[in-house]
Amino acid sequence: MKGKWEKGHGKSIFLIAFILLMICATASAKNVTVTGMGVTKDEAARDAFRAAVENTLGVLVDSQTLVQNSMVINDQIYTQSRGFITDYAVLSSEEVGGLWRVTINATVDDYPNSKLMNELTRLGIINVQLRNPKIAVYVPEQHLNYNVGGAGGETAIVKILLNAGFSNVIEVGTGLNYQSPMAMNVAQMKQAAERYGADIMIVGESFSEGVGDMGNYLPGNQVTNMQACRARVEAKMFIVRTGQVIAADGKYGSAYDNSQAIAAKKALAKAGEQMGNYFVEQITGMYTSRQGVEVIVYAADFSQINLVQSALGRVSHVSNVNLSSYDNGRAVFNISYGGSPQTLFNELRALTPAELTLQSLAYNTLTIYVK
Repeated sequence: MKGKWEKGHGKSIFLIAFILLMICATASAKNVTVTGMGVTKDEAARDAFRAAVENTLGVLVDSQTLVQNSMVINDQIYTQSRGFITDYAVLSSEEVGGLWRVTINATVDDYPNSKLMNELTRLGIINVQLRNPKIAVYVPEQHLNYNVGGAGGETAIVKILLNAGFSNVIEVGTGLNYQSPMAMNVAQMKQAAERYGADIMIVGESFSEGVGDMGNYLPGNQVTNMQACRARVEAKMFIVRTGQVIAADGKYGSAYDNSQAIAAKKALAKAGEQMGNYFVEQITGMYTSRQGVEVIVYAADFSQINLVQSALGRVSHVSNVNLSSYDNGRAVFNISYGGSPQTLFNELRALTPAELTLQSLAYNTLTIYVK
């Protein structure tokens, strides 16, 4: 009898793990499905690798920058396409009219610390390493049955951000005390962010709940003495200076353990990891392409403002220079730029025939004085 119970119990545990594996969402990889053509099968596969990387660059880099740097990208990136692909599967290959056609599903690693991003940074196509915003994460948690303590979902988000290459990440934990962070208004979010000097702030809430013995979800309602928990982490991410929400979502996680408290922590961690991956994708997509930057200029007269405006038009990766306002020596320019504010200031100072002083530097705002 004991041997039969152990055998059946082992099968039950296997089924539990399988069910949880199926119901727990995992971080989605960035996959592309592309087709390559060539005289040989290998040549067609290489063409498919190139197409996969080209597809990814089309998302990361604006079209103007791609055109301006087409020769460098072709020589340094596309010819090395296979090295930027972490995994791929051949979906089909066939010879048609003397040419091979190969279709693959490929994963191109475009995280900030990836080989592709480092190479694009080295070539000056994007500026990932200098554009490293300070991110504060505040996602308190609640277990609906009893107090578990800690912040498993928040910790998981922070861990994913750090692993993705963002080095300026703050885990707020108990440093703030809001009953409903998702309901925080712009003034409250700014006040909280200023406390940590954050450029981007992630605020949210996480919940976990015990759902009973895992055997309740197996045929025959077997008793396994393994406690199952479900968790949800929901959060939003915004740019602190403007209070603009740039991403919001909610993710679920499931886990089991002989301790309900540990099962809750595991479930929260799984949901938090999914949220972290989601936010990494949102931030990466935002700062690796050309975006709006505000340049505030203080000068003694309008002629000096003109000097700065002319220089802005000659800075690499700058487009759409627009003087949005001018009042009593203070000018505000709105531009599109594909690098970091610090790099923008360095180039602007070199191109302006006047002495420029950096007053302040924020995530997407540059304030300078003209002497």
